[in-house]
Amino acid sequence: MAKEPVSALLNAELARPGSPLQSIDPRQHPVLADLKRARYLSRPLVYPESELRAFGADLLGTVELLTALPKRLFDGDVARTCQALGLDPRKAELVGEFEQQSPSRFGRIDSYHDGEALRILEFNVGGSVGGQEWVEPLADMFWANDAFREFGTAHGLHYLKQTKLLAEALRSSAAPVTSGRDPVIAMVEGTGGLDLYAEGSWFLLHRLLEAEGLDCRIGEVHELEVTASEVRFQGRRVDLVYRLFDLDQVVDDPDAWRTTVRLRDAHRSGQVALWAPLECDLIDNKRFLAYLSDPRLRGHMSQDERDMVDRVLPWTRALVPGAAGLDEVVADCRERREHLILKPDAGFASRGITCGWLVSDEQWADALRRGAAEGAVAQQRVVPREEVAVNVETGLTESWDACLGLYWVPGGLGGGGGRLVHSGEPADSTDRRLSPMFLYPDQDTDRH
Repeated sequence: MAKEPVSALLNAELARPGSPLQSIDPRQHPVLADLKRARYLSRPLVYPESELRAFGADLLGTVELLTALPKRLFDGDVARTCQALGLDPRKAELVGEFEQQSPSRFGRIDSYHDGEALRILEFNVGGSVGGQEWVEPLADMFWANDAFREFGTAHGLHYLKQTKLLAEALRSSAAPVTSGRDPVIAMVEGTGGLDLYAEGSWFLLHRLLEAEGLDCRIGEVHELEVTASEVRFQGRRVDLVYRLFDLDQVVDDPDAWRTTVRLRDAHRSGQVALWAPLECDLIDNKRFLAYLSDPRLRGHMSQDERDMVDRVLPWTRALVPGAAGLDEVVADCRERREHLILKPDAGFASRGITCGWLVSDEQWADALRRGAAEGAVAQQRVVPREEVAVNVETGLTESWDACLGLYWVPGGLGGGGGRLVHSGEPADSTDRRLSPMFLYPDQDTDRH
């Protein structure tokens, strides 16, 4: 059960007959109205600010560790890094080399609150990170309601404006190119990506960034022209390329490959800013989490770093085909079946996962065999605390499991929101709800 007193007060108000909070309809928002399949929780998720700030500090520290792993473990060699991660060697050729300076920090973690603290399930790094089209609009929608704003003001509720923070980060990233003026931005998907992957969400993010005053265009990689002197998109010179495509969309497309290599070089020569650099696609590889968690692999870390990681990251092990000690890792995972989830290296958006507690010993053994042959990560199950919310149509309370998506930007935490399923249902259940995230001040919070 949710322990936050503000959650209980909010549920009590929602359950009160005639409460004006019951009439909040996110579909009235001009952006949210275009998310045809989205459904929404009746209330925001609320967290004490001190908890989120402390977690955010550990999160950003862990991101710094992830970014440093190629240099620490593989002397900054891209080819060795890709080999260790089981990646197509053509990706090493695309990336070329790691930049001398760390790339701009941007991404999203997926996390559960286990009743004691937030735990990171996985990292998603770089410009192709999704979900931003609803996070701030949904929080704005609640705050625009007079009754909710009155409740929120009384209890000190506030939220991080994700799109605003992103827009500020984009301006800052482009500043070396623009000398202080607002950048012209190209939001660039892979060939066919706007229809295949985004289901319209990139267009919604485009609208939100334009509402922040940014001059944005959106299209696909074949519309980029990269010359020795400039980068043009849809016929116009641009200052920053917001890379919506990932390396998998490029390696088998010769034209996109050539354009991407030229774009990489233009970024490194200072002609254009790239959000985010190609190397970011290596940083969010699931296997890297094992280098932070597995005692056999994290000898590169100080004790303080290990303590920090252990506060936020569950037990994680990599099943690497042909690796020394693989049989021992598989045997350990077999014994822990009821407490582990298995994620294939190539999977995303919960695809291909096997929940050990939902399958038989034989099914788990088969999944481990596939993982050992193809590559996978096993992670300790995090049991999320129940989030209780009132169903305004029935008046009944319902229990939900919330996967919290938290964004980070170079300046720190960048907002977030929750994707919820009925308690006990798998994360890929089709009956999902979205909810914004609000913070409230508590006695340990230093707002300054």
